[in-house]
Amino acid sequence: MRLRPVIALCALACALLAATPAQGATLAQNLTRVGVDPSSKATYLAVMDSATKAATQLGEPKAGAIRAVQASLRTLANRADFTPDLARIAFLELDANTTYLTSKPLPSSGTRVRIDGVVYESYTGQGLRIQPLGTYFAILEPGQGIVSEGGAAAAMTSAQKIVLAVGDEYRLPYLFPWMKVAPPWYSAMADGVAAQAALSVWNRGGDDQYLDSAIRFGNAALATGIPVTGGLWFPLYVSLPDYRVLNGHLQTVLAMGALADATGDDAFAGAFDQGVAATRAVLPSYDTGGWGLYAPGEDAPVKYMTLMTSQLRDLGATTGDASFTAMGDKFAQDLKTPPVIAGPTKKVKPISARKFPDKPFVKLLITRDKPVTLTIRVTRKGGKPSGIGPFKTAVASGKGRVKITLPSKPGMYAIRADAKDWAGNVVRNVLLAAVRVRR
Repeated sequence: MRLRPVIALCALACALLAATPAQGATLAQNLTRVGVDPSSKATYLAVMDSATKAATQLGEPKAGAIRAVQASLRTLANRADFTPDLARIAFLELDANTTYLTSKPLPSSGTRVRIDGVVYESYTGQGLRIQPLGTYFAILEPGQGIVSEGGAAAAMTSAQKIVLAVGDEYRLPYLFPWMKVAPPWYSAMADGVAAQAALSVWNRGGDDQYLDSAIRFGNAALATGIPVTGGLWFPLYVSLPDYRVLNGHLQTVLAMGALADATGDDAFAGAFDQGVAATRAVLPSYDTGGWGLYAPGEDAPVKYMTLMTSQLRDLGATTGDASFTAMGDKFAQDLKTPPVIAGPTKKVKPISARKFPDKPFVKLLITRDKPVTLTIRVTRKGGKPSGIGPFKTAVASGKGRVKITLPSKPGMYAIRADAKDWAGNVVRNVLLAAVRVRR
């Protein structure tokens, strides 16, 4: 009477063992383990062989780039969650690197190239890696490259090769290690942008296959939402839920709103409302007074300041909440206004040169409303040179002490600074402090 359950348990155990990579398994063994068909397996192994030969023939840094892609592919293959679909995408990436680098130079880090409808980005020591976010942003905001490929609908079809279909979700795996996270890793923002790109194609042509794609990308994004006090937060990096990147969250919230409008689905509508609530609760903490934060404690690069400006204005227009629009307008203004810097509010106590083995110095508390590069000068009475400086130092927004060397000769000295923010705005000759050096 208990035979059937025992058989069932044995079958389950056998399936789990088959799915678990053996220690030291070869790539061929791992492909067989996950059920890659013989024809595809032969093709993949040939791609790996071609990459190995190319790496031996090409000089650095091309050879290192190809080997890095091979290494991350082998790491993926050794994971218990490796699948035939993941293998398909990983070998696509390796083949693209081999083909591209055989005839072209390795692009500098941060450069993106489009290969057969997929955007790849060059990362130092990593080679050319599939960039799902870049791929779908190009479709959402199509330029001449998309037009020349046959338009956004054709681009959506080309991009399908980097999609991992799991149930009713379309996931977009990143296949290289990043911020100490092993591949594959995922991004709610990439899912959200892909959903928006699919909706834009559907709106233009009315083909429901793109609406279906949008829903599936939206389902993947929806599954990543993190409950927080006051609402729902969408992580830029799903594997780093506590790393709260504002622009990634905002883009996904906007995608939830667009999906809710297109489908009338309560899940998307609820996620949008909760995402808006979470944004409203934390948004003031992302404003330094003169700049925006990328994530808590991390100033936003100029390109993300620009992106957040448009995202917040869009969110304000969608919700009717003027506070979002106001913050977007403020960030836009921050990109144009000079930085504000100041020294300590109290007088700096006189410094005895005899107490220092070398030149005396002061650790001066400097406040800045933006990330800036300071050019600091120490001058004598009347602005005459003191023989110290000028010197430059880059500092984040907020408060912090900067070590400033002073002359050994007794006298009163002025510490002045110019400050240039990341957008190029400058304030000049700000008096930070006056310091008396004694014997």
